[in-house]
Amino acid sequence: MLFTEKPRFILISAILAGSLFLTFCSGSTDREATEPVDAPEIIIPPFLTGDDSADKLYLRDYSNALHALFMISGNIRASELGSNNFRPELINSRKEIAENWLNLVQLTDSFFNNDGRFTHSFRKATDGWLADGTVSLADYPHLVYSYHMHHRSNRFRDDGLYERLNYAPLNYLVSPGRYLLDNHYRGGRFYNDDGRFDHHSMSYGLGGIHGHFYAWIIWNKPDGSDNMGAVSRERLQEWMGYSPEDLVEIALETALVLDNAWDSELQTYSFRRDGRTVTGISPSSSALSEAAPDRRQAVWNLDAIGAMMRGHKALYEILYIFGDDDEARRTARRLFDRSVAMFDQVYPLTRTTGLPQQIRFTSNGARAESEVADVYDTFQFLNHITGGFSWDRELEGTSGFIRQHRTDIPQKVGEMSDTLLRGALGSMLNESGQLVSTLNYETGEIVDERTSVSASGMFIAAAGNAYLKGNSFARAQDWPNATPEIRNRSRQLYELKMKHFDLIYARIKN
Repeated sequence: MLFTEKPRFILISAILAGSLFLTFCSGSTDREATEPVDAPEIIIPPFLTGDDSADKLYLRDYSNALHALFMISGNIRASELGSNNFRPELINSRKEIAENWLNLVQLTDSFFNNDGRFTHSFRKATDGWLADGTVSLADYPHLVYSYHMHHRSNRFRDDGLYERLNYAPLNYLVSPGRYLLDNHYRGGRFYNDDGRFDHHSMSYGLGGIHGHFYAWIIWNKPDGSDNMGAVSRERLQEWMGYSPEDLVEIALETALVLDNAWDSELQTYSFRRDGRTVTGISPSSSALSEAAPDRRQAVWNLDAIGAMMRGHKALYEILYIFGDDDEARRTARRLFDRSVAMFDQVYPLTRTTGLPQQIRFTSNGARAESEVADVYDTFQFLNHITGGFSWDRELEGTSGFIRQHRTDIPQKVGEMSDTLLRGALGSMLNESGQLVSTLNYETGEIVDERTSVSASGMFIAAAGNAYLKGNSFARAQDWPNATPEIRNRSRQLYELKMKHFDLIYARIKN
C-alpha cells in the first residue's frame, strides 16, 4: 500500500474464483528488480523498423499492440474492412486475430502485472530480463482502455469467442483500476510512484481509473446487457473492488481538490502547495509531497491533457447517473464545463503535423511549448476524446451535456479528427510510407523517422474510432455513393491502418 493509514473504503480483495468457463488470469508473482526473469514468448521491440531485437521491453508497446489487434479484428465486418469494396477476404482472419489478442493479453498480464502494479519496462541482461522496478502512471489511461474488446464480445459470438472474451481478460481489465485506487489515491488526490502529487499524477490517475467508472455505467444501462449488464451487482463489485456509491464518493472528494486547483485565468488546473505535510510510505519509500508549480509555468504534456479530459468524463457521468442529490448534478456540470475549457484551448493548435507534445496555458490562451509533435501522443489525445468511454461520446441515459450545452463540440472534434488523419496520410509519413515517431510541429520536418509500435497501435485505434467524426472519410460500404476524393482518401486510410497492423501482427501471431 502507498499509505500507512487504512484506505477510506473497506475493499473486497478476493477475486471471483470461477466463471461460466474460465477463471481470471493470474498476475505475475512478486519479483525484485534485481531478479532476472525469462523472456516472454512474444518479443515486441519498441520500433518496427530494423530487426526484431530489443534491449528493453516496454509495457506501453504491448498495450498498444493489443489496441491494434482489437481495432482491426473489431472492424473486420461487412461495412468496413471486410466490405466487398475493400478486402472481403479479411473476414476469414477475424477469429485468428481475436485469439491472438487473447493470447497477448494473457502474456502481458503474466509478464508485466503484479496485482495491478504494472512494471513500466524490462531491460535485457545476460541471464534474462530485469524489471526496472517502477510504475509509470502515464501507462495506465490507455492500459485500461483494453475493455474495448470485452465490450464488443458480441461481435465474435459467431466465431465462438463470446465467453472467452467476456471472462478470460478480466484480471487484466480490472486490476489496474483497483491498484490505482488502493495504492495511489488518497483524499481526492492521485500520487506518483515516488509519492509526489502534481497535475500529471492527477491526470494519469483519473485517466487510469476511467474503466472502473465505465464498467458501472455500462452495467446500469440497458444496452450493456450483453456484457457488463449480464453480471450481478454483487459479482461485479467483487471484481471491481468498488461499488457505484464508492465511486461517487471518490468523485466528490476529487471534485473538491479540482475546485481548489482550478485557475479561471489560465482555464486549466494549477496544483499549488497548501502548506500541509502529507506523510506515508510509497512503493519506492519516498515521503509524499505536493508539487507547487508557478502559475506562469502551466505547462502540460499533451497526453496528460487527454487523460484529464477522459477522467473528467468518468467523474461527471458517475455523479450524474449515480449521484443522489442536486449537488452531485451541479458538480457534474462544473466538471464538464472545465473539460470543455481545456478542449477549447487545445483545439486551435491542431495541424496536419499533429499536436505539440507540450502545451503552455496562459491568460491569453494556450500555445505550443514544444517544437516537437509526437505521433503517439497526438493519437493518444485523439483517442481519449473519441475512443471507448470517450469525452465526446454521449450514450443514452448519460448526462448529454454536449447535446444540451455545447452543440458545437461534435463539429470541432470532427475537424480535429480530419486534420490529424489527413496528416497521417501525408506529413507524418517517412519515405517508406510509414508513420514517423516525431516531427517538427511548426515546419513538418521529420525529427525521428523510425516507426514505433506504440504510435502505430494508437494510430490504428484512434483512426478506427474517429475517422467518421468529420467529413473527410467514409465507411467502405458507403464508397459507391462518396465523391472520388473521399473514396480514394478513405481507401488510403484503410490501407495505412492495415500496413501498420501487418507490421505489428508479424511479431505477434502464433
